[in-house]
Amino acid sequence: MPVAAIILVVLSALLHASWNIIGKSNKGSVQAFFFMSAFCSALLLSPYLLWFYFQAGDAVFSAEFWGLLLIGGLFQIIYLLALGFAYQKAEVGLVYPMARALPVLLVGSLSFWMGQVLSPLQWLGFALITLGCLFVPLQRFRELSFNRYLNTGILWAAVAALGTTGYSIIDKMALSILSEQLNKIDNDQLTPPILSDQLISIFYLGAQFWATALPLAIYFILRGQYQEFTEAWRIKKQACIAGLMMGITYALVLNAMLLTDNVSLVVALRQISIVFGLLMGSYWLKEKLYFTRIIGCGFIFCGLLVVI
Repeated sequence: MPVAAIILVVLSALLHASWNIIGKSNKGSVQAFFFMSAFCSALLLSPYLLWFYFQAGDAVFSAEFWGLLLIGGLFQIIYLLALGFAYQKAEVGLVYPMARALPVLLVGSLSFWMGQVLSPLQWLGFALITLGCLFVPLQRFRELSFNRYLNTGILWAAVAALGTTGYSIIDKMALSILSEQLNKIDNDQLTPPILSDQLISIFYLGAQFWATALPLAIYFILRGQYQEFTEAWRIKKQACIAGLMMGITYALVLNAMLLTDNVSLVVALRQISIVFGLLMGSYWLKEKLYFTRIIGCGFIFCGLLVVI
């Protein structure tokens, strides 16, 4: 893997952990914070979205694509709000590793249930992730008991993981539909593709920010919660920084994928964000760095590398 690609991925992981720290430090409304985060990024990418839309043409965007985009946005809302609620109830060192690891377990379980054969190495990875998730909430190993996991922080982290799983599956479907449609039109017209997969991905990223911000805005209006807009404006600086970090994180990953043939290495290296999240929570938020949490994060990190 080229050194430049490694640097880009490590930077993206650092940014991913950083916007989570910003999210945790937010003391105001969770809904207002993530509405403004998504709205700022959506607004920034709007000129590109318009250029892409007119470049691609009306016929490319089917009703199925728009439907999937909307569903993906709703799953993104579930993820962001659940993550915010989890951070209100528990520390970053507990929530962040579990929110990153649980989707892998959920997707793996779903794949197995659907009849996909998993290799022994993948089973080992899932076992390490599970063990890590069991250790992360503990302060001492002797506290290992069922009641230890019955708290709202872990519950919201699990809901956030469901949101991540949902939008990951939906986004893949939507991107595939859009890419196939564009390639079909290029082939019919016997012209070389002008819109690469990377450009399509950036378009979808911007569109998903709108699919996150608009439903939240509509919800505020329908519920008469106009104070959320006031709160969003009050915390605009903090929220916009987090939103920009979200967008830049994905852009860095896209560029790293262009620099290497083995995309799985990029995906695996991104999991170093778990280590960053743990250290940042300890340094900036003064969270205690329990030995059990270090061991748990280590198991999760190794398990994710093995699975991927």
